[in-house]
Amino acid sequence: MKRFGIPILLAAIFAVAAPAYSAEAPDANAIIRSLAPIIYLPEHGGQTKRSIDLEVTFKLGSAKLTKPARELLDRLGTALRDEKLASSRFEVVGHTDASGGRALNQALSEKRARSVVSYLIKHHRIDTKRLTALGKGEDALKDPLRPGNGVNRRVEIVNLTPVQVPTPAGPTSQEIERKTKDILLGK
Repeated sequence: MKRFGIPILLAAIFAVAAPAYSAEAPDANAIIRSLAPIIYLPEHGGQTKRSIDLEVTFKLGSAKLTKPARELLDRLGTALRDEKLASSRFEVVGHTDASGGRALNQALSEKRARSVVSYLIKHHRIDTKRLTALGKGEDALKDPLRPGNGVNRRVEIVNLTPVQVPTPAGPTSQEIERKTKDILLGK
């Protein structure tokens, strides 16, 4: 027992002292990659909707942005001004967890979405025509099996610019007419 006591004690100390893992907030380039318009090829599968969930934090029960939220929104503002996104329109969607009443959560999510839009317009001079705010409250939980989980409290940025779906290049009427003549003439 004494031989194993010290290593176990040291492991416990390091486990407590080690910082908890948290996902790194995306930088402007990661945001651009998530939101940039693409050409969607159905044969590749995947989503046609371009969006990113951001952990925009607010003061408890309010729409007041925290300092980390403002720093994250500064990266978002930089991304939205990038030439790859400059012609796109975006929906800022506020989400809550399921703690609290449904009506309160709905109103809070709407206020938070408007707060984000207001910050981007005021501090990054994003054209108001490019941003719309929408609150979904607790209706679109990211983790529906754990409705009170913090991952459900988020702001989703959705690129509203339609995804380009290439149309298959079909033969022109002249090519069809030529092929029809060739068939009829036995060529």
